[in-house]
Amino acid sequence: MRVIAFIVFTVALSGCGTLQTLSGTGIVKVLPHYLDAAGNHTNGPTLLHRDVYQDKLRKDPDLVHAVRYDVNWYGSGEIKLRLELRSTKIGVETMIIEKVTRKHWTPILIDAATYKTFGQPESWRVSLWREEKQVGEQKSFLW
Repeated sequence: MRVIAFIVFTVALSGCGTLQTLSGTGIVKVLPHYLDAAGNHTNGPTLLHRDVYQDKLRKDPDLVHAVRYDVNWYGSGEIKLRLELRSTKIGVETMIIEKVTRKHWTPILIDAATYKTFGQPESWRVSLWREEKQVGEQKSFLW
């Protein structure tokens, strides 16, 4: 019995030693959400409702009226968040949106008028900047 307790204790102790701490500044995740005519990204309260509704909007671009990128980042102080988008339309320049923020969940909205002229985003890259130094980045698969 003591041997089993010792093994469990050793495994638990070694597991605690391998935890990664979030020091510095970086991006946890980026959630691109298509929005319908009412500005909704989901039609129900659960994540399953959101995922099914996002799939429906992705398959029928006529239902999409805007896009919102929710960026979750970690760090302290004020940061400049830069979103770069490439369009599916031919001949459209890369769109760059910058936002200075302190919030760790930062929404960036591409409104209906901009979405109509820009088209559906094909790929994106989000970067964090402190002064002139890039301190974090995350990009989509196609970037």
